[in-house]
Amino acid sequence: MKKIIFGVIICVCIVGFFVHNRSYNSISANQSDVIFSVAQGDDIVLIGKKLEDENLIANRIYFYYYAWKNKLRGKFHEGRYNIAAKSTIAQIVYKLTTPGQAEIQREKDISILFPEGWSIEKMKDRLNANQLPGDEFMAIANKPSDMYYQKYEFLKEGASLEGYLFPDTYLFSPDITADMIIQKMLSNFEKRVDTARREEIVSKGKNLHDVIIFASIIEGEVPLNGDRGIVAGIFQNRLDIGMALQSDATIDYIKGVAEIKHSLVDIEIDSPYNTYKYVGLPIGPINNPSIAAIDVAINPTKTEYMYFLNNAETGETVFSTTFEQHVANKQSHGL
Repeated sequence: MKKIIFGVIICVCIVGFFVHNRSYNSISANQSDVIFSVAQGDDIVLIGKKLEDENLIANRIYFYYYAWKNKLRGKFHEGRYNIAAKSTIAQIVYKLTTPGQAEIQREKDISILFPEGWSIEKMKDRLNANQLPGDEFMAIANKPSDMYYQKYEFLKEGASLEGYLFPDTYLFSPDITADMIIQKMLSNFEKRVDTARREEIVSKGKNLHDVIIFASIIEGEVPLNGDRGIVAGIFQNRLDIGMALQSDATIDYIKGVAEIKHSLVDIEIDSPYNTYKYVGLPIGPINNPSIAAIDVAINPTKTEYMYFLNNAETGETVFSTTFEQHVANKQSHGL
């Protein structure tokens, strides 16, 4: 028995020595400077995860050990930090905990805004316009390697990344790779569509991919947040009774151009994204939706309405319960 206890103690000591050594001596994998952001309210657990996700530390356990050993809880400062290539954990922590180390945008950084509801293709065009690898970005996003599904478990295996490239303003260095851009955006999605939201989705008997598809349709249909919950409720009513969603936004996605009104030919296009022709959700998201659209997709507003229309001139959304009311509303709004 004493030998067993002694052996356990030896093993614990070896593991402890290894973690201690790696915490103080391991270096980051980045080959060039990386901008790392700490948001207000980020705790040690989240900071460690983000550092690991961006390959700035080999393992978050080493970071947690270093932070515990040096009593750093509550000492990290909000800001953007320039992390040099092959930095040690000690060097990274010094930056994140020392006042005055946070940096404003570096002169060479490129600020890119991806608006809510943009598709992968639109994002590609904006990257190309800023001399960033847009074509490669689109190729990876449309046909991701297995690595992405393994690293980001929230992704639907075999599907494109449409819907999961979170719309936001990003700062990219001029030499950033398409892979690094995509991983930064997926990590942002993982942070924003957090564990609490994903647990709520499961508790309601839904799955994340369907919620993102649903949210992308809402995003494409309704520009005003105040109307989105009601529109989500209308679409949910249609799904519940097996009625086609009849979303014009899905036709826009198929055609690659947004139009105020679609022809009879348009709504007969044979595509799995055509929600006039096929009942239920389309096979994938039609854009990358905002957190507001995702939230109403999780919790649609309960409503008796079954129809709505958008007035492109005023931005107003007009609701109706019956088809006859809907036709009258279209006539009165010149649609």
